[in-house]
Amino acid sequence: MAVGLAAPVVLAAIIALAGLLSPQGALRLRRGATVLSPVTVVPAAALTLLSPDAEWQAPWLLFGTVFSLDPAARALTLIAALLYGGALVAVGWLKTKDAERGSGALSGFLLVCFTGNIGTYWAADVVSFYLTFAVMSFSAAGLVIHYRHQRARRATRIYLVMSVFSETAILAGLLLTAGAGGYLVAEAPAAVASSDHTGLIVVLLLIGFGVKAGTVPLHVWLPLAHPAAPPAASAVLSGAMVKAGLVGWIRFLPLGQGPGDVPAGHVLLALALLGAFAAVVIGVLQQDPKVVLAYSTISQMGFMTCLVAVAMLNPSAAGAASAAAVLYAVHHGLAKGALFLGVPVVKHYGSGRTGVLVTVGMVGAALAVAGAPLTSGAYGKYVSKEAVEGISVMGLGLAELLPLVAVGSTLLLMRFGWVISRADRAAPRPPDGELLSWLAVCAAGVTVPWAAGLWWLPAAGEFSWTATALWDASWPILLGLAAGAVAWWAARRRLAPAWLRADGTTVQPGDLVVAEESLLTGAWKRTSRGVELAHRGSAAVLQGGAAAARGAAARSRRGIARAESTVDSWEGSGVVILVLTATAVVAVVVWGGGVR
Repeated sequence: MAVGLAAPVVLAAIIALAGLLSPQGALRLRRGATVLSPVTVVPAAALTLLSPDAEWQAPWLLFGTVFSLDPAARALTLIAALLYGGALVAVGWLKTKDAERGSGALSGFLLVCFTGNIGTYWAADVVSFYLTFAVMSFSAAGLVIHYRHQRARRATRIYLVMSVFSETAILAGLLLTAGAGGYLVAEAPAAVASSDHTGLIVVLLLIGFGVKAGTVPLHVWLPLAHPAAPPAASAVLSGAMVKAGLVGWIRFLPLGQGPGDVPAGHVLLALALLGAFAAVVIGVLQQDPKVVLAYSTISQMGFMTCLVAVAMLNPSAAGAASAAAVLYAVHHGLAKGALFLGVPVVKHYGSGRTGVLVTVGMVGAALAVAGAPLTSGAYGKYVSKEAVEGISVMGLGLAELLPLVAVGSTLLLMRFGWVISRADRAAPRPPDGELLSWLAVCAAGVTVPWAAGLWWLPAAGEFSWTATALWDASWPILLGLAAGAVAWWAARRRLAPAWLRADGTTVQPGDLVVAEESLLTGAWKRTSRGVELAHRGSAAVLQGGAAAARGAAARSRRGIARAESTVDSWEGSGVVILVLTATAVVAVVVWGGGVR
């Protein structure tokens, strides 16, 4: 395990320290390190396959560091290794490789993120968990800002603000957990359940991990970060990193402990369903394929969050719901990673002899995300539906509501297919590592989730190969296709309202944070205009008799004009959203008697 954690960090350090050499020496070393970087994921992948009960203890490190593998960690680590490996290969084979290999920045940040990501899965004590989670979170900022244009800087700023808020909430929650006797991860849920501050800990963990998991309304960084980051970075952000939030909930929330039916569980379920369905409405109105996929991730994470909420509400179903959430995360990680990695693949290989192969791979990954029969998505949705039996929302069974998420997924992926089919294509070129690594991720998506579910996650259950189960996987796809056809027909005949445009302007990427920007800008302008009117009134009273007063009024107006110009360029940071969310969740839980 030590090798699996250290190898990526060592190579990232070599990339960073190469700057101490001469320019030619640094260039050669960084190019070599970039080409070699995919090899560093091999120890972690081999560990999951060959050492299912691996454990590493370092009592001399921090407060006593422990890393270990359990079935969930095995499955998610293998997915992370496949996605990061594919991303690192794709980066090494970029046709702009001279610039990328010359700096090695993208590869270096991917390597550090990989260490933090798998460390989060392996950590068996709260200090190691927090440390690796923080390493992953903050190093991901290097992926988002990679291109360093204005959009990337804005996305990075919002991501960092929300990450700091997230890390603060998680740190507070884990400190309280450790204080209650839950220093080891295995003992944490029982410690939280028996703590005098159970409700407070649960609220802190829901908010902290909810940022990473993209839970509404903490999701706003996702649709901004994905289009700003390189496709390889988007693949690991959506396929692996957001799953760390899910793992945090499963590791530390008192699932299966206590009486169940807690107010926080109802709040989480409501937010999860809101995200699962609202993200579809916003996503189909976008024109950037990566933004569409980002909203698809928000919707799918809402689906997985429903399973965590069910585990909170029904302790007897906690084991099955948690295992189903992990299995669904395995499936979604590979399928969504293939779609993100496929964005540049379509551009580079979508025409010529490789065009048919690329089309088949992208359609297969899209069908898996939607949950079509015989795909890993159908398996994940089936076991999820079984796990939520008996839970209702406003009189409707959750088992009947969740299949409708697949209808929305179908609409989103139809929109994604439409916009990416109209994108420019590069001249055909021979297959290379970028195409081959993407094909490997696609192939893994067909087989690995089934193997992980049957061999490593037996608590999730098996797929039922009955006609009823196959029909349950089919009708949401058919309904989504029909709804998409109707929407296309209406758009062709311009029957939709003029304001409802699918070009990203009706609802801009980032949705709530854009509303925050408008709110702040409007409030400041109203305030500045009020001050200007007051100065004008003062000048009128003085009747222009005092030159000093006139000068002061003129300077004030110029200052206000400069302030307004500055405010016009303001961009939201998510702070307002975070504060309002935290206040609302705490109020609901306290009102419901959830904080002790």
